[in-house]
Amino acid sequence: MDFRFTPAQEVFRGEVRTFLGETLTPDFWAFQRTQRQPGWSPEFSQAAAGRGFLGIAWPEEYGGQARSMIEQMIYMEEMAYAGAPQEHHRRAVQQVGPSIMLFGTDEQKQQYLPGITRAEISFAMGLSEPNAGSDLANVETLAVKDGDDYVLTGRKRFTSGAHYSDYLWTVCRTDPAAPKHRGISMVIVPLNAPGVEVRPLLDPQNRHHFNEVFMKDVRVPVANRVGEENRGWYVNATTMDFERSGISRIASLRKLLDRCLNALRHAPAWKRAAPQYQQARHTLAEYAVAVEVSRLLSYRVAWLQSEGRVPNYEVSIQKVLATETAQRIQNFIVNFHGLHGLLADDAPGDDELGGELWGPGYIAAIPATIGQGSSEIQRNVIATRGLGLPRG
Repeated sequence: MDFRFTPAQEVFRGEVRTFLGETLTPDFWAFQRTQRQPGWSPEFSQAAAGRGFLGIAWPEEYGGQARSMIEQMIYMEEMAYAGAPQEHHRRAVQQVGPSIMLFGTDEQKQQYLPGITRAEISFAMGLSEPNAGSDLANVETLAVKDGDDYVLTGRKRFTSGAHYSDYLWTVCRTDPAAPKHRGISMVIVPLNAPGVEVRPLLDPQNRHHFNEVFMKDVRVPVANRVGEENRGWYVNATTMDFERSGISRIASLRKLLDRCLNALRHAPAWKRAAPQYQQARHTLAEYAVAVEVSRLLSYRVAWLQSEGRVPNYEVSIQKVLATETAQRIQNFIVNFHGLHGLLADDAPGDDELGGELWGPGYIAAIPATIGQGSSEIQRNVIATRGLGLPRG
C-alpha cells in the first residue's frame, strides 16, 4: 500500500506548520513555563479552534471541517512533533467526541460536540480504579437509578487532567448482578457536581498530572448516559481504540529518535572515538527502522478510519511497537550518557547531551507500556482478534 500524501494534503501540512510557527513563539513558551502546567494551555486550544483544527474530520454541523481522517492525522502528527500543548482538548477531540458521534443521542451531539470544537469544554477519563486497571471490567463505581437520575458512588484513580477539566467520561456499574462485562454503563459526569472531589496524585517526577476522583451520592441525569444501559463496556472499548490509534505517539517517537541522534552528534570527540559509539550507530539504525515501521502502521490505522472502519487489533500492534521502542531508546541514551542521562527537569542542560535533559523522558517511558492497556493486554488483543487464536 502506498502512503504518499496528495498535493492538497501536503499544502494542508504546510498550513499547520505555519500556524505552529505563528503560535508557538518564545513568548508563548515563556508564559507556558511560568503560568501553566505542562501540556495544558487553553490559549493554544482556542487558537487551534479558531483555525478549525479541533474538528478537522468532523461534520460541519458540529463545527468541523469535514476533511478526511488523513488530514486529521497530519494535524496530530505535526502538533505532537512540535510539542504543542494539547491536554486541554486532546481527550475530547480524539476520544470522547468520536464516541459520542457513534453512540450518543442527537441531543448529546448538539450539547457537547460544538463546544469541543470551540475549545469551550474539556474531558478527563474516569476509567481506572484501585481494583480496576488493565482489567477494567472490575469497575466498582456504582450508578443506582433514582427516577430520572443516576446516583454515583465510587472512586477513580490516575484520572489525567481532572483538576482542570469540565467533565468526567466515566464507566460505572449499573447492574451489579450481571456478568462483569455486561453490567457497565458509560456516563458523563460534570466535575463541578455536588459530591465530586478531585484530589491530586503526584507522579514520580513530582508533577500534578494524575488525580483521584471521589464521587459520593453524585446525581447525574440518566440523559448523560452514552449508549445503551449496561452496554458501556463496548462503548469504552471503542473509546480506547480511538485513544490508542492517534498518530501523536508516533510523532513523539520520531522526535525522541531525532533528539537522541542530536545528542550523539554533540558527544565529545573522545566518546565518539570509543568502540561503544560505533556500536551505538548500529543500535540506532535498528531503532530507526522500528520508528519507521511504527509510522507506517499508524498511517494504516488512519487509512482504515478514512474508510469508515474502527481499527482494533491494528492499533494494539502500533501501540506495543511504539511504546516499547520508546523505552529502548530511552534506556539506550541513559546507558550511553551514564548519570548525565538522568538529569531531571530542574537541572541545567548539559553540553555533553546537546543541551538535552533525558531523565523526565526516561521515567515517562516506563508507564507508557501500561497506560491505555498494558503490553500484555495488547498482545492478547492481537492474538485473539488479529490472529484468531482461542482464549486461554
